[in-house]
Amino acid sequence: MAPAPVDAVTAAIVRFLNAQIMAETNPVAADDELAAAGVDSMALLKVLVFLEREYGIWVPDEELTDDVIRSARTLAAYVTGARPA
Repeated sequence: MAPAPVDAVTAAIVRFLNAQIMAETNPVAADDELAAAGVDSMALLKVLVFLEREYGIWVPDEELTDDVIRSARTLAAYVTGARPA
């Protein structure tokens, strides 16, 4: 299977966050900082399970750095292998 483009994965993460985690009145966008938006460790775990289910990717604990989990777009970059600089 060809890797999904960053924008498609970003959109899928944003849809998941807004449908499953965020309040309807407090949606997140692709580049919003997840921690500042209120995504806590339990919510992040749900996102990681979503990524594993949808893309077969698990982010090991040692790679859960601020650069990777900052936003939906940085998570998508990790998933697609397009590591952010």
